[in-house]
Amino acid sequence: MDSGYPRHLVEAFGQKTPKSRSETERAAAIIPYGSPSGLGFFLLPHEIFIERGEGCHVWDADGNRYLDLFGGDWLLPLGHGNHAVQAAIAAQLAKGTTFGGPAVGLGYELASLIRERMPSVEMIRCATSGTEANQNAMRLARAFTGRGKIAKLSGAYHGTADALLLSNGLNTDPNYVPPGLIPGTTQEVVLLPPNDRATCENIIEREKDDLAAVLFEPIMGVCGFLPNSHEFVHFMREITRRYGILLIFDEVVTMPLDVGGAQGYYGITPDLTTFGKAIGGGLPLAAYGGRRDIMGLLDPHQHDGMPPVAIASTMGGMPICLAAGIAALKQLTPAAHRHLHALGDHMRYGIAALARKHDVPLQATGLGQFVGIHWTRTKVVDYPSFTTSDRQIVGRICFSLALQGFLAPFLGVFVLSTPMTIADIDQVLSALEQALRDNALIP
Repeated sequence: MDSGYPRHLVEAFGQKTPKSRSETERAAAIIPYGSPSGLGFFLLPHEIFIERGEGCHVWDADGNRYLDLFGGDWLLPLGHGNHAVQAAIAAQLAKGTTFGGPAVGLGYELASLIRERMPSVEMIRCATSGTEANQNAMRLARAFTGRGKIAKLSGAYHGTADALLLSNGLNTDPNYVPPGLIPGTTQEVVLLPPNDRATCENIIEREKDDLAAVLFEPIMGVCGFLPNSHEFVHFMREITRRYGILLIFDEVVTMPLDVGGAQGYYGITPDLTTFGKAIGGGLPLAAYGGRRDIMGLLDPHQHDGMPPVAIASTMGGMPICLAAGIAALKQLTPAAHRHLHALGDHMRYGIAALARKHDVPLQATGLGQFVGIHWTRTKVVDYPSFTTSDRQIVGRICFSLALQGFLAPFLGVFVLSTPMTIADIDQVLSALEQALRDNALIP
């Protein structure tokens, strides 16, 4: 595949990462593109294989050190090897990883910590991934309302379940339908344009009798951490309440944005919330929760021993994952959030200054520690404007960053962590300017 990268960068990459190339060739014979999880940095001509991480850095198979701007796919706001999280994992490991039933105290403690941060979550149940949490929340919404359709924002990413794959931001064609979906899926999903109140109101008014829920990503991650406006978010809460449609806040990514997550930042009380990524302290943990009357559909004690909605997850809420999650949440203090926001603001301001300095169509979006870059003269405020960004150029920029020791996925979406400093961000900005030169985007 032609990456479009300048030849001298490809040659330098090959010289820097020969062991990663060997790992790619070996693993790709039995694993699609060599990645067991399906995640990767997608840096051609081969992936970068990571050996270890510590703080805000990772080291690859060849011993190269990188400032980690990916954060384990956005799930490590405390960085790698956090001592408190590691101690919690070790202590629970000595007792057992999982038992097929609840462990003493852990589930209650995690649920209490989340409820303290987000009072909307009156009851909660664990899962293993954000996809699973969103699937279960949608099922609860259908059962509670008796309606069949789910609405989502065009370009919003909620996981890999069939209904979630439509217009998920990974394909710039909003009408693209991936192969292999359950027949009829497209008829059960209603797409809404982000930050477009008038159009959304018309669509929801038309579909209101069939809509169980709006699954809402307040900050659209794959679109460059594109925030929805305060006005639009509050409108979405008002119109869903008006028609008895449940509002599901997808906080799989945004929970670490603030003490109260994105819903606290926006001042919103959703009906259900889904969690994942950072909630597990680096281990596989997700959750879904919300109003007591909705979550009660899962409770056999309220329904003569047979809950209307039966959902179980063998590895959802494993004790070792709960222990890690508790240790991580306790460290996401107001001071930690302030530090993360300062880092993100500094990076976005620096990118804007760099664009002005060289008069190039580079721009940054995001909130808090979440930063996305785009290459377009069109101001990125919604999904259509996001699709005007030249993704190939963004990918080339990220490729050059990797060569300089700054690791991020080719989409140009960066997540910062508490071990980072303003000096680290200044280094990223300098590397970003060099990346523009490497790709002949500036003299």
